[in-house]
Amino acid sequence: MPSTTIIAQPGQLMPAYNPIKYIINNTNKNEPGFRYIFTIYPAVGSHIPANVVAQYKVLPVYGTGYGEQDISLLMQSLVTYNDSGIGGGVAYNSSQSWYQYDVDLGYEYIYNVDYFQTLQNNGGNVRIVLTGTPNLFVVGDQVIIAQTGTGPTGNPALEGLHTVISATVSTFTVNVLWSTIGESTANGNVAYADQRKTVVLNDALITNKEVFNGAYNNNLNTIAESQPFPSALYLGDSQNDLLMTSNLPYDNLSQSIPVAVATFYNAQFYYNLRVYAGRTYGVFYYDRNENLLDSYSFAPPYDGIWAVFVGPTGLVTEDYAVAINSNGFDANIPYYFTYDNRCTINDQQLIYLDRMGSWQAFSFQLRTYEKGQITREQYNQHIDGQVAGSQWVGVNLQKGSRTYNTNVTKTFDLNTNWMGEYDAKRFQELLTSPQVYYYSPDNINYASDFYFCACVVDATSFEVFSQKNKKLIKQSVTIRLAQQEAING
Repeated sequence: MPSTTIIAQPGQLMPAYNPIKYIINNTNKNEPGFRYIFTIYPAVGSHIPANVVAQYKVLPVYGTGYGEQDISLLMQSLVTYNDSGIGGGVAYNSSQSWYQYDVDLGYEYIYNVDYFQTLQNNGGNVRIVLTGTPNLFVVGDQVIIAQTGTGPTGNPALEGLHTVISATVSTFTVNVLWSTIGESTANGNVAYADQRKTVVLNDALITNKEVFNGAYNNNLNTIAESQPFPSALYLGDSQNDLLMTSNLPYDNLSQSIPVAVATFYNAQFYYNLRVYAGRTYGVFYYDRNENLLDSYSFAPPYDGIWAVFVGPTGLVTEDYAVAINSNGFDANIPYYFTYDNRCTINDQQLIYLDRMGSWQAFSFQLRTYEKGQITREQYNQHIDGQVAGSQWVGVNLQKGSRTYNTNVTKTFDLNTNWMGEYDAKRFQELLTSPQVYYYSPDNINYASDFYFCACVVDATSFEVFSQKNKKLIKQSVTIRLAQQEAING
């Protein structure tokens, strides 16, 4: 029977950037040198040393004696984003965003054994008898004996370091003369002199836990902070499940008012969904009267996460909702979008990684200003000149100051159109996202006017506008391309 008890564990599916804490208890926690051992393995594969992802040895927590370990930092190193399908307009495999693992729960402590039987004379040396515990000591082992009660004063020669000179299944004899024993009924404890340990790595097992590349906002510093991550709602296996995006299908207070995200022509929205092998998933676009506008399907060959394209297709040019089903049954509740068909100056967008690992887009339909910052590295060189008519003169086009390295950093000042309050709140995720792409399909026939490239948002602060304070809301942002232009020398 395992000596380990699981006190707390995370949900089946957890965001990697939130605490992922395991808490366990063990009946051996009061043994000397005790440590809890948490060993992480991939969910697919044998639990052998070669497959260990990480192992943690943890001291018992003061007060409770529990073993506590947060593995979120490890899980963050095992998941990442996948941008390979952006622009394709279909669902694609985002396996890098998902990881499945097992946890072996074990422990270790310095091996020691108590004895309670009367000491015996074995050919002039002291024999110790063990009860209820098989003897593991063999001839030649160095052991340390610590006596209790009157033992140290009655048997001073038996206290401390000794050598095992004979052993049986339940007894062992040490190199202490029987004639030195004054108190044969004294009890004691025996341990290896080298402090070797009893190690159990797989006393209990937790299997098939999952993480994804997300950071769930659990409303810090509010009453909702004590609520756990709703893991069951993101498993993609029932009609009430959610997609892995920071956008919500409904108002998070009433769960009755649909929340609509502003979308636009060619918008690149990809929401992550937990999928299962052997199923066929259908993505359906409906108008606000629940009439079907468009659909497509995909069949994942493996369990994991797929990035599902939910932006407007060529047949979707109005407000719409997206619902996904699996083998004919709903896999999630619908997500709503408001189609922006206003006249535009530019059709540019920034595609960004949201908090839960999905890709969202923001349109910048007003004027865009492209700028460049130039840096030059120069040095002054000696002017050799030449001799002409017995006099020193210069040479044509001579240079005293030479430029040897020129760098150009391009920036773009982008401006949104007027937006609603929900999109104004969503804008802060764009400003803080670590992965952003600039997508400009303007004048696509001219290569110099078309951009689809990584960029960095130059923003160090933001303000979230509310329509109670500002009726008309629009935003602007400055970005710089993530790569500098190559310049010849």
